[in-house]
Amino acid sequence: MEKITAILFVSFLLLLGIILYRLLLRKLSKGRIKNENYCTLYSLDKNPASGEVSFYFVNPYKISIEFSIWEGDIKVLELRNEEFSEGGHIIHFDTKNLKNGDYLFGLVTSEQKTIKRFQINND
Repeated sequence: MEKITAILFVSFLLLLGIILYRLLLRKLSKGRIKNENYCTLYSLDKNPASGEVSFYFVNPYKISIEFSIWEGDIKVLELRNEEFSEGGHIIHFDTKNLKNGDYLFGLVTSEQKTIKRFQINND
């Protein structure tokens, strides 16, 4: 009888430990950002860029996206501003439309702003 009581007590403690551990994990993960809910923007294959470049991004669901190029804090060009379906998208751009220099490209949604740096060198 003592052996059964000891086994039940140890089982109870293990079960209680598992429940408390799961509650702790749930509490710690509340403030975490779920990356799968946001668009992913990829860097350019060639940097410094010259000629035609392809900007590539993936969005997890149908969403309205503004895709632009900035020089510092100043928006230089808005390439697209529309609703994109779920999946990967490529936006082509001819760098000859801008002078040589350092720029930012990126996307803006209602939930995020993601930017990457690139250089244009059309020599």
